[in-house]
Amino acid sequence: MHRNFRYYDLILGAFVAVLLCSNLIGPAKVVQVDFPFLGPTDFGAGNIFFPLSYLFGDILTEVYGYAMARRVIWAGFGAMLFATIMTWVVLALPASPNEPFSAQLQPALVTCFGGGWRIALGSIIAFFVGDFLNSYVLAKLKVRTQGRHLWLRFI
Repeated sequence: MHRNFRYYDLILGAFVAVLLCSNLIGPAKVVQVDFPFLGPTDFGAGNIFFPLSYLFGDILTEVYGYAMARRVIWAGFGAMLFATIMTWVVLALPASPNEPFSAQLQPALVTCFGGGWRIALGSIIAFFVGDFLNSYVLAKLKVRTQGRHLWLRFI
């Protein structure tokens, strides 16, 4: 049986991009949104887009199967780990004395991204468990419902 993987790479890239941006850029800014019935609520800006990673994971599991979705989860895990290490190394490097703006910018970078490893660690653990569990449940529901009731699997 020949499967068409036309959009697999695109969805993989979108998944990894959403994951990285939500975890590395998103926590740098706390926003406040006034929700009806809840009132003003503060949260990291990355939380706005993070749910898209679950949507991409659901699409991957539904279209390409659990095994291919797991590969994307591992790719996201690896990219997050690598980006966290890169951030740590860049922040640890001394600013050039020949570039005064870099020295002035260093404290702001440390403030924004210095705690990133803790956010990344918590996110990797939660993401690892949540995404694998989500894909597993989605795949089992697809088998149990014999491919019907897509709305049930995407809740």
